[in-house]
Amino acid sequence: RERDSLPAARLMPAAALNYYEILEIKRSATNDDISNAFRKLALKWHPERTADKPQADKMFPLVCEAYDVLSHPVRREVFDRYGENGLKNGIPDGSGGVTGGKYAFSTKPEDVFSKFFGSASPFTDLLGPIDGVSPEFYGELTGMTLIKRPAKPKPLVVEMPVTLSDIYNGVMKKLTYSRRVLLPDNTTAEKVEAINLRVVPGWEDGTVAVYPSAGDEGVDSETADVQVLMVTTPEDSWSRDGSTLIYTAKITLIEALCGKVLSIPTFDGRELSVPVTQIVAPGVTKVVKGEGMLDAATGVKGDLVIQFETIFPETLTPAQKVAIKKTLSQ
Repeated sequence: RERDSLPAARLMPAAALNYYEILEIKRSATNDDISNAFRKLALKWHPERTADKPQADKMFPLVCEAYDVLSHPVRREVFDRYGENGLKNGIPDGSGGVTGGKYAFSTKPEDVFSKFFGSASPFTDLLGPIDGVSPEFYGELTGMTLIKRPAKPKPLVVEMPVTLSDIYNGVMKKLTYSRRVLLPDNTTAEKVEAINLRVVPGWEDGTVAVYPSAGDEGVDSETADVQVLMVTTPEDSWSRDGSTLIYTAKITLIEALCGKVLSIPTFDGRELSVPVTQIVAPGVTKVVKGEGMLDAATGVKGDLVIQFETIFPETLTPAQKVAIKKTLSQ
């Protein structure tokens, strides 16, 4: 599925929120760390489970908002780089305006809780037997009929190769994969499925798109999700570091010393003329502003960095050596 578009902004209090502190985790926390922290704190501060209702009314929405941001790769990246203000009010563009989307926590906290736990019940952690006590016992205590949900199997991971051109321009990709489907006699069979995925300009290598319940089926279990993993294929002369595109230009020794106008084919069909006027010593690079990859989080293009690979002649005649020595010694 495609990444969410951010909802309209709302007025926020002056004090900046730290979502990591709210969930009591480190900034280096993994997705599992975030989920585990939310599971613990959402149950702790749910208004129906907490005697301290004023504190619960304050903390429960904050915990749900923190999870809504940190569990979403794009929102988390913007928050990590620009904080709450950049996430909710846009990123200053240096000329008095702002760029990028604006986030507001417009979802009800109860909906975040229900989506995560699969139930609106704050006693969802009591569904499994504990110390030999059956779930029905807890149902009697809470006055609820508790239904044991089938286990969610591991997702089916499918790799989708993409080129830098695909990521630069954005493209619709069709992907086929095989999954197990459940037959009426409770046996399974392989079935080929096809899904369409829109690659958003600027997506990072390793981006995962999730298709709920599109994976393997099984007896007494939920249908698995499909996770499409974007894998960038290597490309001659080109590489990428975030929103920075890196191009390796091959030049001769004469061109390294005397200069050259490079003609670089861009991914959107243009020819970029870049004059190289200085001597190209080992390690020298040239930066072209605004000709890099789009940053999917901010909507701003990065830079193009040109690296050089100097091709030396295999041999020189005695006369050429004399001429070079004479020229360079002047």
